[in-house]
Amino acid sequence: MNIEQLDNLLRDIHSVRVAVAGDFCLDAYWILQPGGSEVSVETGLAAQAVQRHYYNPGGAGNIVANLAALAPGSIQAIGVLGPDIFGAELLRKLAALGVDASALVIQPDGFDTYTFAKRILDGAEQPRIDFGFTNRRIPQTNDRVFEHIRAALLSADILVFNQQIPGSLDDDRFISRLDALFAEHPGRKILFDSRHYGDRFAPVIRKCNLREAARLNGADIPEDHPLPLPAVESYARRLFKRSGRPVFITLGSRGILVFDGSACTHILAVPLTNKQLDPVGAGDTTLSALALALAAGRSPADAARFAVLAAGVTVQKLYQTGTANPDEILTLARQSPIL
Repeated sequence: MNIEQLDNLLRDIHSVRVAVAGDFCLDAYWILQPGGSEVSVETGLAAQAVQRHYYNPGGAGNIVANLAALAPGSIQAIGVLGPDIFGAELLRKLAALGVDASALVIQPDGFDTYTFAKRILDGAEQPRIDFGFTNRRIPQTNDRVFEHIRAALLSADILVFNQQIPGSLDDDRFISRLDALFAEHPGRKILFDSRHYGDRFAPVIRKCNLREAARLNGADIPEDHPLPLPAVESYARRLFKRSGRPVFITLGSRGILVFDGSACTHILAVPLTNKQLDPVGAGDTTLSALALALAAGRSPADAARFAVLAAGVTVQKLYQTGTANPDEILTLARQSPIL
């Protein structure tokens, strides 16, 4: 992929219609006052004081933010929220990104918007406070989500399915129906990324990291294990055999290995001169870039080339879950020897 081809891709993305189904979350940042607050008269305990607070879309919401940074034709969000202040804030953030949130189902009872409250004291993150980890989606909610996904399969150029929260897909009937739905539409593009249910879905374009790929192949390896590329290739080939769809295995600083059924291609990561990098959110950036390039008609290998460029932008943004816009990607591409 040369600069002209990259520029054409970035233009083609403007006409892409993408739907994202998954675990929509809110990241809350509460910056605490080091001196604390008053001592409670009622309990005698010293209270903490929040000096500043701000909120960003997380989980599938961060994927949407990454998509929005590249300005596709339309973005639809499909998922579940609670009837709470965190859900209202997430909807406000998505509206500001121009996202169609009409397929985000509000479950009235038994569901809190997934929220990760990150308390920061003197620059150090304190134990996180999580909301929504006892959620249970009722059958009516799952039925509505299923119908929204069915409709999106027919209207969008690509469906991104992203699952990150433990237990967020706790209904075997829903999983079976969804897998069958995907099988009914072999011509539709479904890009799938799941931390906990990857073995339950077959007819999908799969994006996973190396550890997830190993688990799907019955192996368990440590984080950042430098598995030789031939072994990674064998994982990709076996995963393709199950799905008949392209497989992308992300390898961190080693880039992406992609198998499209005929060829296995190793796309190197962009060499970066910065000594300090922040990989948080790079997986979401990669997933978003892959989705847009595939939806714009690019080959799996070229989609991976685009994804390593986008991820190369975001890992240089420290202490934030960053995104990559077209100008940033083009600037990095002009400096990169891998194109």
